[in-house]
Amino acid sequence: MKMIDIDYAAFRRLDLNLLVAFDALVSEASVSRAAARLYVGQPAMSHALARLRETFGDDILFREGAVMRPTPRALALAGAVRQVLDDIQQLARGARDFDPAAAEGRVRIALTDPLEALLLPGLVARLRERAPGLILSVLPIPASRQLEQLDAGAVTLVVGHFPQLREVHEGLALHESGFSCVFNPALIQVPHGPRLADLAGLPHIHTNYVGEPPGLVDRIFKAQGLSRQVVARSAMPLSIPFVLKRSPLVAILPDMLARMFLAHMDLRFEPLDVDGLSLPISLVRHRRERSDPLTGFVAGLLADSVAEWVAAGG
Repeated sequence: MKMIDIDYAAFRRLDLNLLVAFDALVSEASVSRAAARLYVGQPAMSHALARLRETFGDDILFREGAVMRPTPRALALAGAVRQVLDDIQQLARGARDFDPAAAEGRVRIALTDPLEALLLPGLVARLRERAPGLILSVLPIPASRQLEQLDAGAVTLVVGHFPQLREVHEGLALHESGFSCVFNPALIQVPHGPRLADLAGLPHIHTNYVGEPPGLVDRIFKAQGLSRQVVARSAMPLSIPFVLKRSPLVAILPDMLARMFLAHMDLRFEPLDVDGLSLPISLVRHRRERSDPLTGFVAGLLADSVAEWVAAGG
């Protein structure tokens, strides 16, 4: 971008509203008609004309017989002034005039692997239908660094569990996921509607994902005077169902993640009704993007994708 040296002191002396008065005066060649066009009194328009004459060092309008005519300099300036006013109007109306179908560019967002698998199908389908000129990039950013990358401008939207936001963040609650116990009933016995006490003595596999605070499940156990035995930890949550198929273990997972495993018919899913055991999921953007129509548009599509997933049984 070309840098332009702006004389800010000169701008402080110039009332940009005078350009609106200039445009009306030159277009109407009449103080009274210009005043009526701008819904101001004739004295106010006469005062504006006097200030314009002082600013430009030119009469702007001069009387010829019974009529007033623009000066040659006013006519020479008219096109440039009209362009400035049009540019300012376009800046002010930019968000309202946003047309997704005509939008082009790249949108960068951050989702953890499970959320990407859940939300990306609906998001991509909506983007291709409504904004085919946009390119979507989901960046592989760990949940612990997503807000940091949002602040740095590497992404414009993040979705996950963010228990602590700063004043520069704007969060929108999307969903609160409960938890379920997942296991292979052919290998390990778990009662229907299990309590934490039923699960405390069983071997567990665990993973951290979607920004879950470390130890969330264990803190819930501890609050009830219990503890659990975690014998395996996975780096990739999508590997858990394959482990459960072959080993007598249980996994306590958010429902939004467990639902991805429903195709594994040999596994069983027992919802856990335990106070405090839930995972709020939010969409977050930086406040600097508050008025950006593109960011708002994609945020709306992400929210629609979550609502679609929830309505389908999420």
